[in-house]
Amino acid sequence: MDTLLRGNADEINASLVEFIRSTFKGKKVAVHIYEDNEMDETEYLLSDAIGKEKLLKSVEEVNNGKGLKTYNLNELKTMFLNEPEV
Repeated sequence: MDTLLRGNADEINASLVEFIRSTFKGKKVAVHIYEDNEMDETEYLLSDAIGKEKLLKSVEEVNNGKGLKTYNLNELKTMFLNEPEV
């Protein structure tokens, strides 16, 4: 199992250590700590006024069910596996 926990150093507390202990109980683990200067996609979009506006609008649309499409399993098989609909 490979797990990446990303956060701020000041968020490391006893609860995090207990989470690691309980999740990986009885297993060998390696803890690799490095300074992460890269922005994730959300941080990048929120750092720019136009990107932030677009992201927040998209989140609002999803929360309101706008522009969402639903597919059943047969439709997905047809689209991605080229299987005929049953």
